[in-house]
Amino acid sequence: MKSIGFIGAGRLGTAFGLYLMRREIQVAGYYSRTYAHAKDAADLLGGEVQAFCTLEELLERSDWVAIAANDGAIAQIAETIAGSEAHIKGKVVFHMSGAATSALLAPLANKGALVASLHPLQSFADGISGARAMEEAVFGVEGDSEAVVCLSKWVKNLGHTYFVLDAEYKPLYHAAASVASNSLTGVIGYAVELMMKTGMDEEKSLSALSPLIKTTVCNVLDKGAARALTGPVVRGDVGTVAMHLQALDKMNPELVSFYKELGKLTLATAKREQLRDGNVICQLNKLLE
Repeated sequence: MKSIGFIGAGRLGTAFGLYLMRREIQVAGYYSRTYAHAKDAADLLGGEVQAFCTLEELLERSDWVAIAANDGAIAQIAETIAGSEAHIKGKVVFHMSGAATSALLAPLANKGALVASLHPLQSFADGISGARAMEEAVFGVEGDSEAVVCLSKWVKNLGHTYFVLDAEYKPLYHAAASVASNSLTGVIGYAVELMMKTGMDEEKSLSALSPLIKTTVCNVLDKGAARALTGPVVRGDVGTVAMHLQALDKMNPELVSFYKELGKLTLATAKREQLRDGNVICQLNKLLE
């Protein structure tokens, strides 16, 4: 692979392009829905990276092509490329969706392209911080056998861990990633909301919870979720859980149902390793109904 072109100049495409440039991989440039978006990404990377006015121009100038567009646009992009006069036979073309499979690129496979999906397990708030985050990403690879071999070797040479996925498991894989990132963010937001009910503002609430959040994540990564779990549920402290529910019901009853759902999830995790008392488990189940 000599150069890679990006279709899509959002956070993911920009972050990955910037990361590759820093690893001395040649980025041909960007094509996006608007030329302004493509130019912003190209300008951020600098050097000889171009903003292309047409899709055909990007395809002609790129040895590999990464489609970093929204999931809903991938199939149409593939149809557009397949209907163009661009030479794609033998080129690796991959999209970067976490949930969708390489089946979306079937029109390109029919024209001789090597198609796959390549997804970095990472969160990208913006291009610059995303490029730094990319350094530690693990990659999921899925697609036709030749494309998977090419991408797997490339990712390995970049110094990353990767795993190859069967297409049928791609949505489940992405669900796991979404829970680990998006749902975790939602839970932290809920904790901040509870803390704010004590009279602190949002900034102070998040600052107060920050050391606890960081230590918890480190413990989970070190010991696994079931062994790292602490707190009233895993201790079987029924009284404390009841106290939480009473306080929530009195102050903010609309927050009770979410606490209960999280409590059920916590209880299921507690039962895997630490909580064995059947009577306590029964009491907690009743409280969390």
